[in-house]
Amino acid sequence: MVSLRTRLRLLSALGLLAGLTHLLLAGRLLATARWGYDRLLAVDFDPRPNATRRVRLVGVLFLGVAALLRSLARRVGGA
Repeated sequence: MVSLRTRLRLLSALGLLAGLTHLLLAGRLLATARWGYDRLLAVDFDPRPNATRRVRLVGVLFLGVAALLRSLARRVGGA
């Protein structure tokens, strides 16, 4: 069975990846959402003017949670 520390470290790494993706590729994420809504759901997706900024804010939140999970993993490992 996988230890709690390993799970926390994995979640931290995934959060880091998601955060960096949202920060660096916000425009591409919105374009992908637009394409997916058009092709898969057959509806229009029109992001509001500050959508890119909000996507980047989500990235910052992901990075904060990733740092918290990494800190928890260190505490669990040290106990």
